[in-house]
Formats: sequence, C-alpha cells, structure tokens
Amino acid sequence: MKKYTYDAFISYSHNEKDAFAAEQLHKTLEHYHIPKRIQQSSGKKKIERVFRDREEMPISFNLASNIQEALDQSEFLILMCSPNSIKSEWVQREVETFLKSHSKEQVLTVLLEGEPEKVFPEVLCYEERKVESEDGTEQTVKVKIEPMAADIRGKDKSEIKKKIEQESLRILAKMLGCTYDTLRQRHREYALHRMMAVLGGVAGVAVVFTIYAFHQSAKINERYQESRRNQARYLSQISTDLLDGGDRENALLTALAVVPEDSDSDEPVAEEQMYALNEALHSYEHEEHLNYKPWYKYEMSGNTYSSQSQSSGMLSEDGQTYFCVDQLGNAYVLNVEDGSCIWKIAPGEWETKETNGFRKILPVKDEKAVLITKKGIFYIDWKKQQLIREMKNDAEEDFLSERDRDGACCTVSGTNLAIANGHYLWVYDLESGECQLQSQYDQEKYSSDQANAIAFDEKAENVFLALGNEWEYAEPSASEGKESVLKIQISTGEKSRVATEKAKKICAVSENQMAVLHMECINEDEVIDNVGMSAVQAKYWITLYDTEEGKKQWSSVPYTVSGYTIPETLLLRDMEINGELKKVLVVSVKDRIQLIDAENGTVIREGIFREDIVNVVQADKRRLLVGLSDGSVMIGTVEDMSANMEVGSVSGKILDFTFSPEHQQVIWTMKSGKRLVFGEKQTDQQMKSVNLEKENDVDSVKYTTWTDQKGKEQNYRIIEYNGLQTDLKEGVRVYRTGTSDLIFQYECKTAGGMISEVKFSDIDGNPGLSFKVIEKYESNELGKRCESKYVTADLNSGKICSEQTEDEVENQFDSVSAVEVGNKGLAVMYGNEDFTAANKEISFMTGSLTEKGIQFSKKAKSHQVTEEGRGVNWVSITADDRYVLFYIDNQDDTYCLKVWNVEKEKWESYDGQTELLVLDARDKRNSMSIGAEKNLLATYTQDGMIHVFDLEKGTEAQTLKCGNYKKIQMGFCANDQYLVTYDDSEMITLWDISEGKILMKEEYDSKTSIESLYTNGSGWYFGVGFYGYTLGDEGFYTSELMLYSIDKEGKFYKYAYIPAGYADYTGKEICVASGEGWYSPFYSFSELRKRAEKEMAGKSLSDADKNRYFISE
Repeated sequence: MKKYTYDAFISYSHNEKDAFAAEQLHKTLEHYHIPKRIQQSSGKKKIERVFRDREEMPISFNLASNIQEALDQSEFLILMCSPNSIKSEWVQREVETFLKSHSKEQVLTVLLEGEPEKVFPEVLCYEERKVESEDGTEQTVKVKIEPMAADIRGKDKSEIKKKIEQESLRILAKMLGCTYDTLRQRHREYALHRMMAVLGGVAGVAVVFTIYAFHQSAKINERYQESRRNQARYLSQISTDLLDGGDRENALLTALAVVPEDSDSDEPVAEEQMYALNEALHSYEHEEHLNYKPWYKYEMSGNTYSSQSQSSGMLSEDGQTYFCVDQLGNAYVLNVEDGSCIWKIAPGEWETKETNGFRKILPVKDEKAVLITKKGIFYIDWKKQQLIREMKNDAEEDFLSERDRDGACCTVSGTNLAIANGHYLWVYDLESGECQLQSQYDQEKYSSDQANAIAFDEKAENVFLALGNEWEYAEPSASEGKESVLKIQISTGEKSRVATEKAKKICAVSENQMAVLHMECINEDEVIDNVGMSAVQAKYWITLYDTEEGKKQWSSVPYTVSGYTIPETLLLRDMEINGELKKVLVVSVKDRIQLIDAENGTVIREGIFREDIVNVVQADKRRLLVGLSDGSVMIGTVEDMSANMEVGSVSGKILDFTFSPEHQQVIWTMKSGKRLVFGEKQTDQQMKSVNLEKENDVDSVKYTTWTDQKGKEQNYRIIEYNGLQTDLKEGVRVYRTGTSDLIFQYECKTAGGMISEVKFSDIDGNPGLSFKVIEKYESNELGKRCESKYVTADLNSGKICSEQTEDEVENQFDSVSAVEVGNKGLAVMYGNEDFTAANKEISFMTGSLTEKGIQFSKKAKSHQVTEEGRGVNWVSITADDRYVLFYIDNQDDTYCLKVWNVEKEKWESYDGQTELLVLDARDKRNSMSIGAEKNLLATYTQDGMIHVFDLEKGTEAQTLKCGNYKKIQMGFCANDQYLVTYDDSEMITLWDISEGKILMKEEYDSKTSIESLYTNGSGWYFGVGFYGYTLGDEGFYTSELMLYSIDKEGKFYKYAYIPAGYADYTGKEICVASGEGWYSPFYSFSELRKRAEKEMAGKSLSDADKNRYFISE
C-alpha cells in the first residue's frame, strides 16, 4: 500500500467564505482525537497532516509543480464545493490532477453553497463503465451517479462553523475506513469517558461536573440530530430526483432512509421528507386528471441505442406486452402492467443456432413474435418461451444492412414478415416458414443504397419500399431512380415505381392508396453552428398516391426544418372531426405536427412544440399524446394542436415514447443508460368522494371557520359548481370539513342561471351563507329575461332563510348598488346614481345580514367615498367587521384605498393621510392583504416598499423594502406573524413583520406560472398556483396548487403538489376539484411512513446505495 505524505488535500476557491470554511475544516480534522478502537482498525492514531495551499505551500516560482506533488502525496482530496469553486479553473485542475493517480472514491465532497447538481464538477457526477457491443468489442459509456457530500451550508460563518463540527465525522469516517455510525458512536463514548475521567479526579464538585457531563452529552446529541436532519434533507432531494427518473422504489427507500426512532412520530426528521413521500406516494392525485407519472423502471443488460429509430420498442396489439432490444443484442418481452420481464432472450439462446445479437423484435398475433439478426429470422412463442422455427435466406445476404439505422427495415402484417436490406426484399410466411418472395431491387433503375421504410398494403398483396439516402444532397440527375417509392407484388415479384422523390415514411390509407412523407435535402453544408458541426436543412411534404395507376391524388404544402437529427412520424388514425369520424394522417417532423384529412389533403390542425417530437400516439378519437425529446408528454386535440399542455414527464432525455390505451400507461426509452420507464395515471386511494352526484364542473372550493358562543370551532367546505361543459345547472353546496355530509344545497332553476358573491357569514348568531342568483328565462319578445335575487341560508338547519329580489335590496339605497357581506353579518352597499358612469361620486351605507336578508335601517346614513371622476373597484371587510376598505381607481393610472371605521363612523388616517397609495387596485390578489387576527393591512407602493398598517392603532407598524415590481401578491399567515409575498421575479419571500426582515426566499420552480397566492392569516401553511381550465375538454387541467408548510423558525418547505387542489389550513383538509370531487386530511408523517413501508414490504436500499449516500442506520 502506498504511503502518503498527507492525509488529505483541501481544494477550495480563495474567496473569503470558501477560505474560512476550508480553514475551519482543516483545524477540525487535525485536532480530532481518533477513538482507540478506530485507531486499531484504521492504523491511524491521528490525522497527521492536511495540505491547504496557503499554509503548506513553500516559497517557489514553480507553484504548479508543488501543488501537483502535494496532490500526488495526498491520500484523499477534500473538495469544497460552491459556485465559486465550480468557476475556479485552479480548483478544477486540482480535481483533474488528483484523479490521474487516485480513484473517485478518494474524493470527498463538501457542500458549502449552492445545489449539488450545479456546484459538483461534472467528472464526479458520472462514472465510465465498459459494455460489450454486439460484435464483441468493448465500448465505454458514461453513467450518471449521485455523489454524497457533507453538507455545511449556512447563512453565516457561525452556522457554517457549527455545521463543520457536525458534518466532519462523515469526512473522517471515509478517511478512517469506517462507517459514519460507528465513528459517531465511538466519538460519543470518548466524550463521555473523558468527562467522567475529569469528574473522577476532582472530588467535591461531583454534582457540578455531572451536570456539565449531561450538558455536553446533550450538545453531542444535538449535533448528531442536526447531522441526521442534514442527511434527511439531502436524501429527500435524491428521492425526488429518483422519482423523476422513474425509480419509484428507490425514491421511497431513500425518503425513508433516515426516520424518527419512534415509528408513530408525526414529525419527520426533516420537513423535506413530507414532500418527498407525498410525491412518491402520489398523494392527492385522482383519476380524472390526465397526468402520467413515472411508476416503475426496467433496467436492460445493455444500453439503449443512440438513435430514436433504433431504440423503438413495440407494443402487442392488445397493448399488454412490450418488445424491445438493447445494444448487446438481448431481446426483451415485458409485461406492461407491472414492468416485469416475461422473457429475456440472449444471443445464443438456442444451441447450434445463430449467435449474432438480436437487432429487432416485432410482435405477431396470438402471443407470437419474430426476432431478427444479421443472418437469421426466429419465430417464437413468447408465452411458452419456445422457438417455433428459424429461417435463413438463399441469397447469402445478410438480412441487415450496415447502414440500417433502425436495426432492420421490416414490418409484419398478420403472420407475414417483410424485410429489406438495401439490396434484397424478402417476404416470409412465419407460420409455415415459407419464403414467399426473394427479390433483388437494387439493379438498374431501382437501385438505392437505403430503404427508409417498408409497408404492406391493406390486403398484404404488395410491399412498398421508401427509398433514398437519408441526408445526402444530390443533383436530380444523380438521384434519379434511387429516390422513390417502389411497389413489389408478392406473388410475381413485379416491380413498379409509385413515386420518384426521396421518401422517408409510408403509410397505407386504403386498398389502392399510399401516403408518403417526402423529404428534399436543401443545403447540407450551409447550416453550421458555433462549434463547426453541420446541420441539415430539409423540405418536407406529404403526397397521397393511387398505387394502381401511380398517380398523385394530392400533395400538402411543403415546409422547411433544420437540425442535426430530424425525427419523423407518419400515422393513419380514425379521428372525430366536427362530430364526424374521418381518416386522418398524423405527421410530425422535428418539432412540428400536422393533422391532414386523408381524403383531400386539407390541413385540419397543426402545432409546434418546444422540443423535438420523438413519437405521436393516439389517446382516443379526439386526442393525441405527443412525446418530446426532453421526456415531456404533451396533449393535443383536434380542436387545438398547439395547446402545449403537459400531461406527464420523466427526468432526462428520451429516444422513444409509446402509449398503451388498454392500461393507460406510457413507456419512455431513456437516451443514455439501460433504462425503460413505465408511467401511468395515479390515484390516491385514501381520498374520499364528495359525491357531487352530477358531472358538473367544480368552479371553486372555499373554506371557512365559524366559532360559536362557547368557543367551539366548526369548519365548512363550500363548493360552487357550474354547467358550462355539460349544460347542467349551476349550484352551490356546503359540507362540514372532513365529511361528505351535505348540509345545504342550492341549484339554479334554469340551465343558464348563475350564482355569484357566495359569502359565509354569521346570521343572528348562527353560521350562514349569502349569495346572489341570476336566473335566465326564455322570452318571446326579448329573447332572454333575467331575474336576480339575494339568498340567505342557515347552515345549522340547512334551510333558506330569505330570498329578496335585487330591487328589494337595492331600493333601500338611493343608488344603483353593489353589496359586500362581512364574516360577522355586516352588509355594505355602495354605488352611485348611474353605476356605469365613472364621473359620478360614489357613496355607501352599512346594514346587517339577518334571517330576513340584507337589511338597512331607515336611519342609516349615506357616506361619500369619492368625489366625481373616481371609481370604487371593490370593497373588503376585515375579519371582525370593524373596518371596511374601499379600493379606488383615480382614473389616471394611480390607485389608493380608504379605511372606514364602522363603529366610529369615520375615515381612518395614517400619518395624516386618509388615502393610502397602492400599486394596483384592479385585482384583489395584487399588492395588498388584510390580516385574519390582528387587523393588519399590508400594501405595496411604486417605490418598492411594503407598508404594514395596524388598523387598531392607526399607525404604520412596519416598512419592508422589497424592490420594484409590476405585480406582487401578498398574504398574512402564521397567526399574522408573517407575510408571504410572490412577485414577478418568481420569488417567494417570507417576512417577519415584527422584525421587519426576510426569513426565507426561494424561487418558484413549477412549470405553470402562479396566478394566485393563497393564505388565510391563521394557518401555518400557504399555497401558490393557478386555477382555471385552458382547454374545454374533460381530462385536461391546468389548475394546480403547490402547498407549503411553515415551521416555528420561519422556514417554509414544500408539502405537496396538488393538481386542481384546494386546502383548508385550519381544518387541515385537501380537496381536489375533479369530477365528483375528492377530499382527504393533510397526511401526517407517520401515516405516509406506514403507507410507504407497506408498499416496500421489507425491501431496503442495496449496500452500494447505502455507501453512496453515507447511510449507516
């Protein structure tokens, strides 16, 4: 074993923060006392010397040689990873130099700042492995790995120093050749023994030292627990990454790798575990949503091919079985339902038979399949795992051309197989083994170097070949005869040319019709990128041919695309267009897709996607699933092919994508590695139905809490639903949170009726509901006749208290009015003589919501809000009904608000001002918020400041400097202690109001933009997301809620992602507004843990994974 001069070399960027951390770690390592048992096992009595260039570097002109010598003489390289280090050329050279004489296992990473994927050198994130190709040669491939790091990230030097004390044991464990758990235990024993030795030598102060010993023991345990929290945080991120990559099993196992010692504990080791487990268990997902998530994976023995066409697997006709091959020549028959391998067929599977690797496997009916090698064709019964027969040809020709990018140009119709190699075409009857046709087609006028595609006609009487060298540009005279569609009659071998242009894809449309995707390479050598690589620019179009007469029936308009690779798809599908079933050609080239009427060539729909399209599959008669090269699955409809609605994704680049309608599963073929990922729609079986009974669309879900006179709280769920998509009637329902017990329902009498202004309120000491109804009736004279009324309901009895016509309510005021209702029964009516006229003054008066409805005293006074020329956009009432806020449009692109004190009947002033400026008063969600418990008001002004006013004291309680934004949303939370904001820089910020400082700031990383921020003032949760459907088609949703939890230290963490979700932060309920509606409680950690452990059924991470992640528990 080599003897090293240094135990370790610390590599770091020489800025203040990195240098400080390196120095502290250096001191910690060299002053560490190695426990005796570890000394015996490791042979080291202490860490002798650690090289850190500012201390160990001698004065020399030859700096590089001294560093190189130190690196060579160091047993370990400790790499301080940060945004500064990854940019440091010197640090990267030190890593490269060290790895020339050491293994990657001797590099110990320390995460000082940033995220691992952004600050770790790329060389440490991959390892090279040798694989054997089909011709027996070895090739080297890169496989992504997840390096584990000691996490010392902290907000200041004090916290970093504390983290180094905690995490240094992880580094020392590697240096001493023991597990972290063993070293931690020995370290604790040593500390306690040392304290007891001191106690034994100092009599008379035993009590003092005993207390000290317990104190020190508590500190050691605190550091240990903090170290476990750091590891749990890191493993939670690993879990999310594994899930995105299709490895759900290991995602669950890593999320559970560090758990509380008490199995019933509702508190996780780290809050990040809640999101990791909710994601891996697919919490709050429900079947109405079209959302395919990675569920399980299959690892092949060899890598996937490097091109999309080579890696294309195929589904059986019933969609239950998947067939594919790898680069080592293994063939696989997989069960789509669970991703298990039914049969892996290795080269040389059958003795005395062909041993070349399998290049293609195609499903045949009746649980049969055909495999193809260079020299042979093998017909198998995959259900019985038997070889039926082997077939060879008489031409002494390989079935596969060296230029066949897709492994084999072949197709199956019934039990007939057609295969072409660029020179010959063979047609076999697989059942009999008879070669029905062997035809050489590369002579004379039909010569070609490449067959791009092959197809039978509808009756399997003729075979069609799409010919033409793929990317080569050629003058017309040079390509004449080589680029065409060739028709070969199976019974006679007669050949005829159908088309005379380069053909890429072909598809039979009817008995005598063939659709062809043509391509013309325009200028291969003219499109050059910045690294000198040549891209292809090509023109594409579709032509429909009469195959009997060889005539064109129509051609589509050509379009041009360019790229290094251009994936193509051509399918014929029956689709419903304007209520009529039509034959539609689905054509995709690179990132463009077209739906073309096969009868006349009319482009029905087209769209462009953000990435290359690797495949298109039909979901149903009106929808297509489009697989993109970045792993996304997009949806397109016959109404809109450019909606760019994502309905699933896998992390990483893909080569192929397919879909099984029978199992509602997608299958991704990953671009690098050996992995196939199976995804499906997930359903959270723990959720219970709200039982809406009718298939109305849920329009919104509101939650409220009512407290009776004895202080007992009751939470309610209020669901508004509409009939926009179903022509059913609009309505509102009320339930007690946590149940599906309906306590009140109101439904419009007419299909066109509308319900608005739904508001929970106290009605004479009882929980009540107030809302406005507009009914629309047919009228012979007027077309539509509308009737409006205000309705109040008692939720205790579930009955309507009153119904007032709009005139009955509004005639109590002298103006055309709008009404706002408060939580405690306050009613505010405001308006002017002509509410549509902005130049009239606005007035208001206050009244009450009672069992008799909205009532105003005859003595009620009218108060002016604005003078002429300004308008009131909307009104808010504080939770206790003591203050009314009017949001005013000054009609000059400026806005303000005024605060009315209901009890004192006067306008409140702040620093002498009764009008408070705000950024924008057109939207309730923008630039302002009202507290739920403390009557606080937060506003944002154009100077980039948030002003927090105490309405009770009439003072400005705090000013928060946050920056200049065009749009900012805000909401109080955590009993009004904190204010959370979301601005147009897509940053979520949590503010401590009393301290006037930022507690935490984080970028929102969802693919869907935030429309709203959701808080309720009291809860220790908040949500961000978007509510609304951008496509009017069932199964599509863009609504989403990302729910965050807040801890007592003012940190927020992702709790769960909930499509179409709503949350009750007080009653702790999640509701999914889909179909009949679904609800469940906020899941606790112990519940998630038990569900995960039940699914894993005793499984655990492999020893290799445990070592990789430093897991020793």
